[in-house]
Amino acid sequence: MLEANIRKIHRTVGIYLVGFLALQALTGLFISWGTLMGTPGESFWFKAMAWIHHEWNPVGSVYRIVLGALAVGQGLGGLAIYLLMRSRSNKS
Repeated sequence: MLEANIRKIHRTVGIYLVGFLALQALTGLFISWGTLMGTPGESFWFKAMAWIHHEWNPVGSVYRIVLGALAVGQGLGGLAIYLLMRSRSNKS
């Protein structure tokens, strides 16, 4: 029963987390691409991506801390699922 609960939590958190991780990844990608292409920092799109990605403090800082903690939790949850699955297969 423990593994089923861990899997359910892992799946539910993952469904919500993927959207926020995608937002951070895409805005970071556009910022990096704009920097490499020499886009001036004063352009509207560059400023908008930077604002979404790493500004709007202090709320943005809390958001990024929670996002990072949840991502680490997802990794640990996946590791726990793997270890439980492996211990189950070793018993047979």
